[in-house]
Amino acid sequence: MPEIHPTALVSENAQLDDDVEVGPFSIIEDGVIIRFGCRINSHAKICRGVIMGKENIIEHGAVIGGAPQDLGFNLNTDSGVLIGDGNTFREYVTIHRSTRAGGNTIIGNENYLMAVAHLAHDVVIGNNNILANNTMLAGHVTLGNNTFLGGGAGVHQFTRIGDCAMIQGNAVMTRDVPPYCIVHQVNQLSGLNSVGLKRAGFSPAERKEIKLAHTILFRTKGSRAESLAEADLQTWGEAATALIEAVRTPSSKGILTR
Repeated sequence: MPEIHPTALVSENAQLDDDVEVGPFSIIEDGVIIRFGCRINSHAKICRGVIMGKENIIEHGAVIGGAPQDLGFNLNTDSGVLIGDGNTFREYVTIHRSTRAGGNTIIGNENYLMAVAHLAHDVVIGNNNILANNTMLAGHVTLGNNTFLGGGAGVHQFTRIGDCAMIQGNAVMTRDVPPYCIVHQVNQLSGLNSVGLKRAGFSPAERKEIKLAHTILFRTKGSRAESLAEADLQTWGEAATALIEAVRTPSSKGILTR
């Protein structure tokens, strides 16, 4: 049986694997599914529509699956949050469910969200990301893999942040962040995340090719179309191609290139 503290409120319609731990005064609502190895600490709330994989840690006061902060949202909408494996959500993290019927906010595997980080409705994040304290992702933001977002960073709705990007604390992003890049202040690029590329396991050859593509796209004079045309004169590996295609096909918000 799950280990449930006597003061916790767990719905009879929730599904908890046998070794799940639920701490004092926590609330788990109808229809929640929590797989083995998860630990729900004190005063946390797991709302209806949340499906959680294995070995996740939910710390004190976190609220997972709350209603979107959308003035037009119908509280009867059937939506949820899908969480993978091995994630850590520290104190007072908030994650909101989707605004769309049948939709989900989606979190991958091995992510670490520090205290008071916030994921709004319909956010999708990949794997192995670190979001420092008070990081804020607005609705429909897409976050790749192996990124680091500094404390207090704010990301505008519908934007994309590519793999291995690094965001300075208190930075603001209202346009897409290309893969492998560093952003500071307000929509300001400041070069490649070379350390992050090494840590993510990119080979020296891949890093060299990414650097060359970055130089063509962001360091040469001329328009974006001219930079892409120059890049298209060469043959690229998968990693560098991801950078080029991110610049070629941004979201509706556009992409940072300078």
